[in-house]
Amino acid sequence: MNSIKNIILFLIGGVIFSACESVLDKENLEGINPDLVWGTEAGAYAYLNEIYVELMPDFSVGHGRNTDEAVYNSLPSFLSGTATIDTWYYWPYETIRKINVLLEDIDGGTLEAELVEELKGQAYFWRAWAYFHMVVRYGGVPLLLEVQEQTMDDDELYLPRNKTSECMVQIISDLDKAISLLPTKFTASELGRIDQIAAKAFKGRVLLYYASPQFNPESDQSRWQNAYDINKAALEFCIEQGKGLYNDYENIWYTNNNSEFVMVKYYNDPEVVYSIDGTRPQTWSSAVGVDYPTLDLVDAFPMKDGTKFNNSNGYQKYWKNRDDRFYATIGYNGCHYPCPEAIEEGTYLWTWRNEQEGSVIGTLSSPTFFYRMKAMDWEVDQSGLNRATVPWIEIRFAEVLMNYGEAANEIGNIDEALNVLYQIRERVGILPGTNGRYGITASTQEEIREAYMDERCVEFAFENKRFWDLRRLRKLDILNNMKYHHGLKIIAEYPGPRAMEDIDEIYDKFTYEPYEIILEAQINVKDNYYFFGIPKDILDRNSKIEQTEGWNSGTFNPLD
Repeated sequence: MNSIKNIILFLIGGVIFSACESVLDKENLEGINPDLVWGTEAGAYAYLNEIYVELMPDFSVGHGRNTDEAVYNSLPSFLSGTATIDTWYYWPYETIRKINVLLEDIDGGTLEAELVEELKGQAYFWRAWAYFHMVVRYGGVPLLLEVQEQTMDDDELYLPRNKTSECMVQIISDLDKAISLLPTKFTASELGRIDQIAAKAFKGRVLLYYASPQFNPESDQSRWQNAYDINKAALEFCIEQGKGLYNDYENIWYTNNNSEFVMVKYYNDPEVVYSIDGTRPQTWSSAVGVDYPTLDLVDAFPMKDGTKFNNSNGYQKYWKNRDDRFYATIGYNGCHYPCPEAIEEGTYLWTWRNEQEGSVIGTLSSPTFFYRMKAMDWEVDQSGLNRATVPWIEIRFAEVLMNYGEAANEIGNIDEALNVLYQIRERVGILPGTNGRYGITASTQEEIREAYMDERCVEFAFENKRFWDLRRLRKLDILNNMKYHHGLKIIAEYPGPRAMEDIDEIYDKFTYEPYEIILEAQINVKDNYYFFGIPKDILDRNSKIEQTEGWNSGTFNPLD
């Protein structure tokens, strides 16, 4: 009954209000009788479930368009350098109020003490989550930790921004409270709820961010040491609880509750679903334009022996002998494409064009000539693309492991950092080589730092990590140096392959030409995008909030 995958939002009102004869009987039309919420397990969980729905991230579709992962049919304002203070809006104070109500009122109910602790633990986690995701966007924000009463005057209601450092202290405090109250892990019937494993892993993520150049441009080593200590503890705890690298990378998303799952959102058709429409080729979809992998991403995947892909000899065999993650992530010309229609039609994925300029053959609608494969729901057909249910893994074990390894490198523990990279690569079938280094050539701290960024790019492709990593590491110059996204134009030099012809036998009947995908403008990400501006609507409502430095003459320093 308590599983997140069984949340049905419209039932929340029914659970809470079914005992009322009339809505007019309530003294406060905006309020809820606490006895109906904090007096029953069903009422309390209905209240908490709404917080989950509002804050738990959804399956990542389309986020790669703001990075070098994917391209869309127009250039996002983030990449074109035309973003305004209203481009980003994340201000979840209504949900924070709900959390504060729970934390203040639940002790006055009649629930069992153990259940109260469990619910409060989850609430503390979500308050930390909400504040962290504001801080990574804007820097410090107002810390609202108590329920504000409607009788307060404006001077009491409207708060200024707290320093970023103060917000981080509060976030860690809330996570520590959550960890002290949460169960080690939930039972199978409650999969998807936040337990100690998820909370400790998220705490490690928070401290890694705070130690990273976005927040720590002077590389204060005490922050890196703290990040290392907490991520190491989180890693060890995960391992104690049976977590680890799942040995089948492609099927991480399809094997329920495997060892990689740390923080997960489950879906359940028809109540909780999402759309993958637009991710598949046009003939097997009803829309186009989402998650076309760029040639830049394709080039990033290592070879089977761990060496970098070398495009100096051209692209005739670009798909041969690549890292296993390549095949789990990239749909390429002539690959097996397991959507129901392709299987029924008995065809591979063909993305080539013929020699007539602009003509489209077969299933092509991708400007890059590639499609996304990773974590796609292959169970749904064209009529069901709005009812996908593959779980969204917000935190998986590989992230916990790599967060620890990255922090280890920054405090000089080079051998530990390298060992993590070896584990990541061994899991996906990269060969160790005679030196047992899995193709890793990095040996200095700076080289290992770059190796981690490269590895995260392919390990977490299409998992909504790249955008935040580029900001966290102050590496937006990578996007500007590209100037444009890139694709690989594949032209057939003959009428074209049959439906299931072997690409290994006919690859030389195509020409392969890298090209720039020129949209409205050249990529021009601005330096002030490391911290976003506060939206105008928020400024208009609260005169005490300063704008962020770098935005509209802002004076708030997000590094304090």
